[in-house]
Amino acid sequence: MSFRTYCPRFETLLGSDPKLELLLEKKYPFAHEAGVFFDNENVLFVTSNRLIENYGNQRVQISRVQIGETAGTTTCEAITCNNIAMANGGVNHQGGILFCAQGSYTSPSGLYQTSRAHPYSAELLISDFYGRPFNSVNDVVVHSDRSIWFTDPAYGYEQGYRPQPRLPSQVYRFQVPDRSIRAMADGFGHPNGICFSPDENVVYITDTDWISGNGTTDDTKASSM
Repeated sequence: MSFRTYCPRFETLLGSDPKLELLLEKKYPFAHEAGVFFDNENVLFVTSNRLIENYGNQRVQISRVQIGETAGTTTCEAITCNNIAMANGGVNHQGGILFCAQGSYTSPSGLYQTSRAHPYSAELLISDFYGRPFNSVNDVVVHSDRSIWFTDPAYGYEQGYRPQPRLPSQVYRFQVPDRSIRAMADGFGHPNGICFSPDENVVYITDTDWISGNGTTDDTKASSM
């Protein structure tokens, strides 16, 4: 398989002879979001796509992938992180994982600090903006100043597992020490992925408003960064 590059600088990451190697596959879409990697253990944490089970119940599976040294030795363990409903994006944080929980009708949407070893304890850091609950926290990134930036679209409501939104679809900045929270950007349809430029002077946010949570599309809406 060939690689198509649009910026010469990307070739410095690929090297002179890039290749793809299938490490692991499952019968369900187990590797959808998060992708939190710990290089000292060669361990990757991923969240599945939305799984619809008996009687229409919906869930997301978190998996711990131990990457093997040779082909065929990579293993995957489905893990349970209590209280994290419909996990999505994640990032390395304070030696563990900061997971986005999209929430449910009975569990809040918010940010959870999670351990990376059994029993995978999870602590809810924040779930509301001055009393109004988040919609469906989607993706997260941590700045070098330790502030936490995250997106909050309304996919959970559109997909039938969250109440009607009480907040616009916005991007937030959260400071753990003093629990200060600010809305940093609005005007999005569905703010989704988020990351910083290498110098952290620019934050990039994807708006996936073109496709709604129920799968319908609208060409008049944004599909942009």
